Amino acid sequence: HTLRHACFLISRRTMAGEPTPRSDPVPEEEELQTMAEKESWLRARGVEIESPEDRRKAAEAKAKLAHPLDHVEGITRRVKYVKIPCDASRPFEQLEAILAHDAHGDILPDVLAPTFAGGGSIDSNAAREQAVRQLGAKGLDLSQSALENATKQGSAETFALVRPSATNGHRGVYLYLDEVGMLKSLPPNDRADGLAKQCGFDGVRFYGDMYVGAVQSEPSPMCNVDFYVTDLDSSSEWLKRAGAENFEYDQNMKQLQDAMREKGGMSGGFGNADGGMPGGSGEKYAWTQTDDEVEIVVSAPAGTKARDVLVTFKPRSLTVGLKGAPSESGAPDLVSIDNTFRATRPDESTWTMDGDKVVVTLAKMDEQVWHELLGLPNE
Repeated sequence: HTLRHACFLISRRTMAGEPTPRSDPVPEEEELQTMAEKESWLRARGVEIESPEDRRKAAEAKAKLAHPLDHVEGITRRVKYVKIPCDASRPFEQLEAILAHDAHGDILPDVLAPTFAGGGSIDSNAAREQAVRQLGAKGLDLSQSALENATKQGSAETFALVRPSATNGHRGVYLYLDEVGMLKSLPPNDRADGLAKQCGFDGVRFYGDMYVGAVQSEPSPMCNVDFYVTDLDSSSEWLKRAGAENFEYDQNMKQLQDAMREKGGMSGGFGNADGGMPGGSGEKYAWTQTDDEVEIVVSAPAGTKARDVLVTFKPRSLTVGLKGAPSESGAPDLVSIDNTFRATRPDESTWTMDGDKVVVTLAKMDEQVWHELLGLPNE
């Protein structure tokens, strides 16, 4: 029983004249004044209660089991990162993760996900509004159980403070945050906001405890590297360069988008020859990419609506089809990709309709360039 449910049952019994579990109940006005008193009274009578603090402790215990603190030379490696508590009175914390020695890509989202478990209930109406904006009609199918599951399991989102580039030695710095922190009504994190502002991001708001880590993209493959509390000092070289580097990145992206519009928008493929990132086309689709996303525009039959489309995301595969079996819909899958060039994040990937086009956005697992859309069968 949750605390609220247990209190409801007791209140209902009292109203119905049923006896409480003990023959000597303490007067209600003395026991049900505050939530803490209710919890203490119920625990004393053997009622099991799961409080937010209990869920937080359980999540921390789960994280320790998933990422044990035993380092084995040659098999595992230590990577340092920093916690920025939302409570400004608390200092930055130097933390350490134990990763497999050959782990590649940014592993910190997986390490930190359990720490974001629980921590508050989600505003279901606000969550659905955001889902509809991101997923189109698919967001209407978001159930309350799915929202609760997202809260219980925990999910980490990344925010690039500065992306790896030649000017910073191919070392990127990222914030890691609770993916649904705002929907949980977590308190704002002013210090994280200030850090983002130093990097050139005005007006960005973060909620709840935050973490900062670093990745090294070259030599390939990308991997996590150490980030220290001292790296948050305003005199740090990466922080002094961040604003200019992000401005240059934005300018380059605008030039790329302008070039794509001149070539017919996102439905046209482009490659290295014109100076852009690799892209291309296949039967019924065309694809392009940015540092952190791959967009695939799929042609659908005339008159296709969002309710007719079924999109299945997996870490290394994608299927875009029409609802119902092929014999019912009259057509096979529009696009079926059994092995993408690199791994993706299914939970962060989305799709929407644009006329008779299904626009699929795959969230990259790491910010590596995709030279092809399809990977080799044995990868």
